Amino acid sequence: MTNGDHGHGRKRRSEWLKERGVFSIENVWFEKIDGDGVVVPDVTSIEPILEALSKHYGTPFVHRDVATKKELKFFIKRWCKYPWSYPILHIGIHGSAGQVCLADGPVDIREIGGWINVPCDNCIIHFSSCGVLRGADLTSFLDGEGSFSAVSGYSKKMYPMFDAWPFEMIYFAHLNRSRHKRLEPDAMRRVNEKLSEEPYAKLKQHLGFKVHVAR
Repeated sequence: MTNGDHGHGRKRRSEWLKERGVFSIENVWFEKIDGDGVVVPDVTSIEPILEALSKHYGTPFVHRDVATKKELKFFIKRWCKYPWSYPILHIGIHGSAGQVCLADGPVDIREIGGWINVPCDNCIIHFSSCGVLRGADLTSFLDGEGSFSAVSGYSKKMYPMFDAWPFEMIYFAHLNRSRHKRLEPDAMRRVNEKLSEEPYAKLKQHLGFKVHVAR
């Protein structure tokens, strides 16, 4: 019997929330031009949002920067060692329909799905990327035994990406608030329903945010 079971084989809610860790793989965002026409690094990052979630909910997180396809594959493979500890796989990379875009070229998300060779029950993958879910083939993530509970992301183009980050915090907060013990498909359907209600519905529609849930 583990600590917190209290003789009933159940963990306290505060304990199982800590199991909803986020493994974030983020783009080394490309340069931008400031108001004076000077090219400067774009240093925006989702990491402060992850830190806030960690402080408020106790949600553990890992945050890694990537610039190339080789680095992306390396950290996807690292996540494959810990899906039960970090069931929320966050991909924060520039995107377009069906692909993410790195410094050395685009990567089809179907190829990313092919890199994941572990059971992903009660896990989700979230693409924090412009337009990546527009017409995307999600078969490699959602079909078959041990597939992800859900794939989420955006179908519209956004720049700068931090325009969507307030919604990201709302989304991740709802993942933590879910009354389900695990991020199973039913839990993700309920989260999607909540985000489709006011006061979130208009922002969800504006961003083209989608949640595709496994059957």
